[in-house]
Amino acid sequence: MALIVDQMKYSPLNKECLLSVIITLISSGFFYLVAQEDHSHFSSVFNMEKPYRIFLPSDYHKTEKRYPVIYYFHGNTGNHMLNIEGVSGLVDANSVILVAWNGRSVESDIRPYNIGNHSNIKYEVQFKDYFQEFVKYIDKTYRTLADRTHRGIIGHSMGGIMSFFLAGKYPDLIGAAYSSKGSPEFFIGTPSRHSLYQVRHMFKNMSGIRVGFATSNECELYYLNNEVINGALNETGIDFSFTEYEGSHDITPDQFRDAIDFVVNAFKNPLPEPSRWHHAELYPDFEVWGYEVKSNMAKPGFIDLKGVTKGGLTVSTKAWVPDGPSVPGTIINITTPSSYLPDTEYTLIDYNQTTNEIVNKSVRSDPEGRISFSVNHDVHQTGIFRKGNPPEVTLAGYKVNGGGLFLDHNKENIISIKLFNRGGSRAENIKAVLTTEKEGVSIIENTVHLKRLEPGDTIWVPVPFKVIASNRPPHDGSPFRIRFNLSITDGKNKEWFDEFDAPVYFDASEFTQIGIDDGDSEIFGSGNGNNIAEPGETVMIYEISNGSRRLRLYYDDPYIDGERLYDEIQPDKWGDGYTLSSLIHIAENCPPGHKIRFLASYEVKDWKKIRRDVTWGTFSITIGDPLKK
Repeated sequence: MALIVDQMKYSPLNKECLLSVIITLISSGFFYLVAQEDHSHFSSVFNMEKPYRIFLPSDYHKTEKRYPVIYYFHGNTGNHMLNIEGVSGLVDANSVILVAWNGRSVESDIRPYNIGNHSNIKYEVQFKDYFQEFVKYIDKTYRTLADRTHRGIIGHSMGGIMSFFLAGKYPDLIGAAYSSKGSPEFFIGTPSRHSLYQVRHMFKNMSGIRVGFATSNECELYYLNNEVINGALNETGIDFSFTEYEGSHDITPDQFRDAIDFVVNAFKNPLPEPSRWHHAELYPDFEVWGYEVKSNMAKPGFIDLKGVTKGGLTVSTKAWVPDGPSVPGTIINITTPSSYLPDTEYTLIDYNQTTNEIVNKSVRSDPEGRISFSVNHDVHQTGIFRKGNPPEVTLAGYKVNGGGLFLDHNKENIISIKLFNRGGSRAENIKAVLTTEKEGVSIIENTVHLKRLEPGDTIWVPVPFKVIASNRPPHDGSPFRIRFNLSITDGKNKEWFDEFDAPVYFDASEFTQIGIDDGDSEIFGSGNGNNIAEPGETVMIYEISNGSRRLRLYYDDPYIDGERLYDEIQPDKWGDGYTLSSLIHIAENCPPGHKIRFLASYEVKDWKKIRRDVTWGTFSITIGDPLKK
C-alpha cells in the first residue's frame, strides 16, 4: 500500500483530512513518498548556485540500493522545473533517478546552453564543463550507479541537440542518448571562438552509445530533422533508432514515457566500449576514451580523430566537419591511455598523408603506460608498436579514375586505394573488400588483393575497384557523399575495418549564368574587382539566372588552396538551419588559362515548414578569362 504524492495540490479545507491519512499510513508502516525535490548546489564552473529538480524512486530512502541516472535537458525558455505528467510514476516503475538541470547561463537569459547563432553566444562559461561537474555532484550526493552503462540523457528541442552534443563529447560517460525533436545545428563555443555543430555530420562521435531520436510530422523542425536522421543512417557502426510521431513540436507524456523506456532498455542492454572509434572535437583541448588532447588551435574548427585503436590513429584538423580544409598553424599534443607496458620503448611511426612523408622514432611509455606525441595541422596517421607486434593495415588514401576524388555520375569508375601497415610485422596475402549501403551505387569489382605489406610501408594496390554511382543528389541538406566501407584481411585471418566518403560529380544541370565577386561591390571577395577569377584572389561565385544566389562549391582542384564558409539564416519561422556558401582562394601559382570544374548547390527555405530546397548544378571557370555572357 502506498500514497503517491506528485506535485499534490490541496486546499485548506481538506488539509486536516490529508494530514490524518498521512499520519495513519506512517503509523502503519505503509507510507512512502514519490515526488520531485527541488535543490541547488554551488557550481564552481558558474561560480554561483545552480538549481535542479530530482525525482527519486519510492524506495530510495528505505534501502541502500544504487540506481541508474537519467538526465533531462529542457528546451528553449525552459528551466529545471520538469512538470510533465506522470514523471514520478515512470521513475518508480523503472527504478531510476531522474535529474532535470537548469540550462540557463544566467537566470534572466531564457535562451539556454549558450548556443545558437553568433549573437546568442554571450558567455565564456561552457555547459560542457558544467555537465561534468554536475554529474560528479549527483554521483557524490545520491546513491547512483556511477558508470557510463547506467547513465543516460534525454533532451527536448534545444535540449535535444545538447543531449547528442554532450553524449558525443563524453561517450565514456554516457551509455544512452535520446533527442526529442532536437535542434539540428547551432554554433557552440565561446564568444570569440565557436564552430557550427551540425548534428547530421557528428554521429561518428557516438560509438558505444545507444542513440534514439524522435520527430513529429507537424513539428517545425520535421524537415530539418529528416536530414539528421539521414546523417545517422549514413554513419557506420552507430546504434541508432528513430520514431516519427503525429503531432506538434511539444513532447507529450506518452512520448516522454517512450524516451524513458528507450534509455532504460539501454541500461539493460549496454553497448561495450568500442575497440575502434572516431571523434571530431570543436574545443582545442579535450579528453575522450582516456586520450588527452591539447592544442594551440585558436581559430574555429575541429580536431578530428579517426580510426583510433590501441595500434594507432589518424589525426587532422578541419575548419568544418565533414570536409573542411585544415587549420594551419595548429600543433596537437596527444597522450594515450594507459594501454602500453610501463617504462618501455616503442616505435612510433608518423605518416603525414598531406606531404607523403614517413618518420619513425623511438618513444618511451611513462610509468602508467601512456605515450605522448605531437603532430601539426596536416593529416597524420600514426602507429605505435614494438617489433614483432601484429600488423595493422589501414586505408591511407584513395583516388578515382587515376587522380581525382569525385566519381563520375552514371559511369563506370575506377577506385584505387592506398594501404598503410602501421603495425609491427609484415602483413601477407591481404584482401580488401569494398561495400556500401548507398542506394543507387553498384560495385562491379568489390575485391582487391595485395601480396604483402611491410611494417611502416604504404602502397597503392595495383588492381582497383570498379563502381557505378547512379545515386541522386539529395533535395535537402542530407549528406550527399557515398560512404564506402572496407574490410581488410590477411592470410592469418586478422581483420581490420576502414571507411571513406567519396563525392559524386552529379549529372546535374549546368549553371550557365555565373557571377564572380572578387572584391567588387558585393563585399565578400577580395581581389582587383574586375569579376574575373585570377591567381591570388578570394572569390565568391553566384548563380544569377533568377536573382543572385551564393553557391556552395565542391571541387578537387589543387589550385584552390583555401576556403571559408559564409553562413546566414534565410528567413523562417524559428530561425533554424544555416545556409552556407563558399569563399575560395585561387593559388598564387595557378597558371592563367587553368580550367576548374565545380559541383555546386544553392538552397531556398520554406518559411513555415523550415524546409530546405537544394538545387544542384555544375560549371567550370577558366582562370584569368572573363565569364561568357
